[in-house]
Amino acid sequence: MARILVGYERGDNLGHYRRLAPVAEALAAQGHQVTLFLRNPHDCRQQITRNPLPFIQSPDLVAPDPADREPKRMGSYSDIMVYGGFGSLETLFTATLAWRTIFDRLRPDLIVCDHSPLLCFAAYGRLPVVQVGDGFTIPPAQGEAFPGFQPERRPTVPVERIVAVMNEVQQRLGGPRVPGVTAPLRTAGRLICTLQGFDPYRSTRVDPVIGPTEGLQAPMPLPREPRVFAYLGLRHRVTAKLLAALKDCRLPVEAYVRGMTAEAARKFQRPGLVFFKTPQPMDQVLARASLVIHHGGSGMALACSSAGRPQIALPIHEENLLNARTLERSGIGGMIGQKDLEADGGARIAAFEADPRRRERAGAVAAEIVEAGPFRPLDHILPACHAALGSA
Repeated sequence: MARILVGYERGDNLGHYRRLAPVAEALAAQGHQVTLFLRNPHDCRQQITRNPLPFIQSPDLVAPDPADREPKRMGSYSDIMVYGGFGSLETLFTATLAWRTIFDRLRPDLIVCDHSPLLCFAAYGRLPVVQVGDGFTIPPAQGEAFPGFQPERRPTVPVERIVAVMNEVQQRLGGPRVPGVTAPLRTAGRLICTLQGFDPYRSTRVDPVIGPTEGLQAPMPLPREPRVFAYLGLRHRVTAKLLAALKDCRLPVEAYVRGMTAEAARKFQRPGLVFFKTPQPMDQVLARASLVIHHGGSGMALACSSAGRPQIALPIHEENLLNARTLERSGIGGMIGQKDLEADGGARIAAFEADPRRRERAGAVAAEIVEAGPFRPLDHILPACHAALGSA
């Protein structure tokens, strides 16, 4: 049986782990030797305890201060690559060397990954890679450049600069020349685990869109009494504004906030506002919620949409913004920003929760998702892994 690395190098929440965990478990059940690589094992510790596969920490050699990175605005996925280390010879060289050291130690026959451009570059010409991600984390790579996040948007950093840095690293480490910025992401498998409507590249997508690996819920009737569920990250500045608005509104609230401290919990505590210390079973919290507030992550948006829940997105980066716009177009969601929260955030949240049109539309979207299924993504992912192993 094969040695397989499964994991992700970018992303701060649990969505990437939850997407890949069923794949890792299925490969292990087939007898393969599976090792996970995780960007944030501390956040995943509860899930790791339930499904104890060997794991390592993903190398993270990117400058911790965002001010030391560029660009500030993202035009396409190549800008994300720059933000993640591809714009600096020193960063890309050390990150590539770190990954190659791991390859030499673990000697994988195959890599299955999500949102891992540095790893894909380190494996380029050396190891087969199957990418398993949502629409945003696997951009179309059939062209010489990645498509813009919006039709009018272009990369803010010239792709020629990125290619020059990649080829300098390859020359120093004895790797094959990279012909273009998209080449490292043209991997043996590219499987898009989302719904067609949630793929930001649906107009240019040629890769198979196979449905989510986990997280979809059965449609649920809305509860009789209003209740908000919030899933957020405390380190984002706008989160404090949102929590202040939830404190001011009169709705019952349940919240899981990554990074929440006892001091912060006391600051925002009030009767009817409950903070969970650990992630809760999604089906249970959604069953109690009449409105969900989150940053706009793909997994959370899909889970809420399939359950039939109106949503408010609090975007913190480009992927969140694209997902929030999808929710707006579908009629079940909306965005709220820092200025809105400072003005009358509590009243806005209450008005959104009480909107009967969004409630009705949320139920209709959940029924549409059921009609489009069932989805069996592992029926596509496992054969792709076997094919990559066979051609290695």
